[in-house]
Amino acid sequence: MAKKMTLARGFPLMLGAAVLIGIVAVGAGAKLRRDNAIAQSAASVDAAALRGDPCPTLTKADYEARGAKAKQAFITNDIRYERRFGHADCNVVADGDGFAPVCQFSGPALLVVTTQKGVFYFAPGTGRAATVITRDGTPSCVLPKPS
Repeated sequence: MAKKMTLARGFPLMLGAAVLIGIVAVGAGAKLRRDNAIAQSAASVDAAALRGDPCPTLTKADYEARGAKAKQAFITNDIRYERRFGHADCNVVADGDGFAPVCQFSGPALLVVTTQKGVFYFAPGTGRAATVITRDGTPSCVLPKPS
């Protein structure tokens, strides 16, 4: 004869179902928050700032030979950025199938970007805005065209 389902027998099953539903709800909420944050971040980046002429680059020896060095540094998305002057604003934008960190600089003069692939030196010039986008650990720097 089949045993009758009682509250004591059904409780572990109900508890397991409630925990599973909670895990799914928390996961879905986290994904939605992440997607919204990335969408807001991408919307805050001016698309025109991602296009322009490439920044002049420097070798390590050229950078070391200069008297002035990049003196303001910060780390975001596991990338170290150093600049000589100005302000920085960093975001993440959709890039193909993934996402890429983007930093816009108001007038850095010199930029040093350190990723897991090495150290990269750029010399956008004093008073010139520059945008750095890092794809697969390799940064590229552009001088946005004036609007």
